[in-house]
Amino acid sequence: MMFQETLLSVASQLDDARKTTKFAIAQLDSIKTLTWNSKVGKAFLDNVNQLSERLEMLTGEMSNAEEYLGIAMREIQNLEAQIMDQRMAS
Repeated sequence: MMFQETLLSVASQLDDARKTTKFAIAQLDSIKTLTWNSKVGKAFLDNVNQLSERLEMLTGEMSNAEEYLGIAMREIQNLEAQIMDQRMAS
């Protein structure tokens, strides 16, 4: 139970982080629609694009982590079921 609760907490935090990251990407996308004429503005837009790309990669990594968490949760449930079966057999 303790491991499963920990994994649920991690999954919840990961979901919050993914939502926050998607919100940040949306905000950065709104900046991309602005017209930048100055060198500084264009450099800023380049930085925005790079940050957005990194956040997209992070979102992908978080999705992978969520998959691993799902696998881990199923394995924990199977182990807990085996432990219960052994206790009942004793």
